Amino acid sequence: MRIKLMTGAALALVLASPAFASSSTVTQNDSNHSAFVQQSAGNAGASVISQDGAENAATVTQSDAAGVGAGSALNSSDIVQNGDLNSATVEQVNAAGNGSPENSSNVSQTGDEGSVMVYQQGSENASTVDQSGRGSTTDVKQAGTGLSSLVNQLGDGGLVTVDQGFTAPATDSSTDVQQSGTDGKVAVLQAGDVQSVFVTQDGVNNTMTIDQSGQYNTATIAQSGADSIITVLQIGEGLGNRASADQTGENSILDITQDGSGNNVGSAAFSQSADDSVATISQIGLDNGVGGAQAGDDNMLYIDQIGELNMASINQFGDDGVMTVAQDFAENNADLTQGGDYNVLTLAQAGTANDATINQAGSENILEVVQLGSENIVLIDQTGDTGLIDVYQSGLGTYAEITQTGGSGNEAFVTQNSDFAVSIISQSGSSNYAAINQ
Repeated sequence: MRIKLMTGAALALVLASPAFASSSTVTQNDSNHSAFVQQSAGNAGASVISQDGAENAATVTQSDAAGVGAGSALNSSDIVQNGDLNSATVEQVNAAGNGSPENSSNVSQTGDEGSVMVYQQGSENASTVDQSGRGSTTDVKQAGTGLSSLVNQLGDGGLVTVDQGFTAPATDSSTDVQQSGTDGKVAVLQAGDVQSVFVTQDGVNNTMTIDQSGQYNTATIAQSGADSIITVLQIGEGLGNRASADQTGENSILDITQDGSGNNVGSAAFSQSADDSVATISQIGLDNGVGGAQAGDDNMLYIDQIGELNMASINQFGDDGVMTVAQDFAENNADLTQGGDYNVLTLAQAGTANDATINQAGSENILEVVQLGSENIVLIDQTGDTGLIDVYQSGLGTYAEITQTGGSGNEAFVTQNSDFAVSIISQSGSSNYAAINQ
């Protein structure tokens, strides 16, 4: 069945049911638009709606039943709205069960009060939304396997929500969101295996939230602009989690939580260059990493790693920086560099192959290191004014080497509990004090 309908105002209504292939084209070139298309129980349903004018609205419902037709079942919907009060709702359900079922939805809105809702269920679902204008809203829900969602949003006050696997865990999901404007919000929820998220936000006062659960999750995020916030939660097993982040702007906040397996975070991407930055990163199990760089004025960074191949390489430059890193059990390693004025650095390492290399430069330095069991080594170089260092080591290969230069109130305290403990302290400046307890 093929229907083509061109009309000015009022309503275009197209219904097509049990047919081998359904096709519908609606073109409206006037105000007061509304179009409703329903295609069901067929194979290869296609709908094209074009609206140009003022009060646009379009609704498309497509469903293919199992066992209908032969070959590849395909639902496709294309909606183009150029006007003021845009709204588009697309629902595609494909249960054909033969060939390679596929749902495809493309929505393009250029105009004012745009709102898009897309619901897809089946295999190889693909949704593309292109929005520009004020008050843009996109809500995409996808269930099945081979999910793909692409959203490009331009304008102030935009809202993007993508939910993949909302009825049951999905497989092979990907989301790509590009958002430009002020006061934008992006929320991505993925449940299932082999998931990837790419989110880019450009503007002021933007917020992005990513929630992934399952195996082989990856999230790559970039944010530029003032007063922006990033939150990433990844929970899963297998060779899961990886998050890569880049944030630039004033008053930035970055919060990443990862659960199980091949945790990463940065790997060349974690970079926060901002004024009042806060970064909180928590990793729990297996191949933990982090990476780093934080630059700005009132920096704070908290990292918590628990289990196995822990590694944290952090760079903090700025003025009022505070850095706290805790690593728990296994191949701990931390290479920390802190530069700035009111520095405070606290590192705690628990068990196995501990190692910490710290370089601190600035004015009001305070540094505290606690290492507990196994191959402990700490190398500290502190350059500043009123620095204070407190090192506590316990067990097996303890070694501590501290260098303080240029300070006016340098103090260094080392306590070691090991038969083969070695401690070296070198101080230059005035009012120096060193104490070693072995």
